[in-house]
Amino acid sequence: MGCCLFCDGELGEVIFKNVRDRLGVSEKLWNFRRCRQCGSAILDPMPPLEEILGAYPPTYHHVDEAPNANWLRRFPYILGARLFWEPIYRSSVWQVQWVTGLRGGKMLDVGGGSGQRSVFFQQAGFDVTILDPVERALKVAREKFGLKTVCGLLEEADLPDQSFDLVTFWCVVEHLPEPEKTLKAAHRVLRSGGWFIALVPLSDSWQAKVFGSRWVEAREAPRHTGLPTVEGMRQLVERCGFRLKVWGSNNLWDNAGIFALSLFSEVITPLGCGSSMPIARLLWRGIAATLAI
Repeated sequence: MGCCLFCDGELGEVIFKNVRDRLGVSEKLWNFRRCRQCGSAILDPMPPLEEILGAYPPTYHHVDEAPNANWLRRFPYILGARLFWEPIYRSSVWQVQWVTGLRGGKMLDVGGGSGQRSVFFQQAGFDVTILDPVERALKVAREKFGLKTVCGLLEEADLPDQSFDLVTFWCVVEHLPEPEKTLKAAHRVLRSGGWFIALVPLSDSWQAKVFGSRWVEAREAPRHTGLPTVEGMRQLVERCGFRLKVWGSNNLWDNAGIFALSLFSEVITPLGCGSSMPIARLLWRGIAATLAI
């Protein structure tokens, strides 16, 4: 049995049992165990890195393939972007500005993929660089949005010390098999007085408690390796050199999306899972979002 990714505590009872990959890439059943010290949920047994990486479908990183698809598949993609994703990304910018007071500066978006969220920070006045291990996604970020990119892992990237005013991890921490190593690298590249922002699904949230093993964040196994509690995340960031200043809840649209995905597997984005019935899935998504709101 392994140890906690966030506090190094001993793992105890199973908290999410026999979880199926919501995208169907992995055919295994997965279990998360609760840390006896901080309560975080850790994937156990932890698969090898090659198996984790192999669980990502080609379109997982929101690569923009819609222009190459027929109109039946383009329509739900475009409508979903306008109704769901753009309000979420604009809210991310507003939340960061409100918490940090920043209206610009050098920003490193770790795991930013094809830049769908990052471009809104660029439009708000930030000088954005995306770091991601998937070159195919970064090509979209460069060619479509004009963003600067670095391909690779943060702990291996040749980035100058104290070179960024803002480092963001949007839904990244839960994917990391060694989060402490990555967050220490984030601390290294952040200037004195800069801000580290992370959006992380918490295993002590009300949605996790309500849905249990149906919670969509658990059903991202094995791509999600650890789901921290508030206490687990606090211990991790402080061990990596950060001083915790602000906790905040996610925006309404994003919370509604998690709620909807936990209710109905049919609301998975058509582009993301290669659906042959995008209109049917869009209908389910609308119904679920209505219920969530």
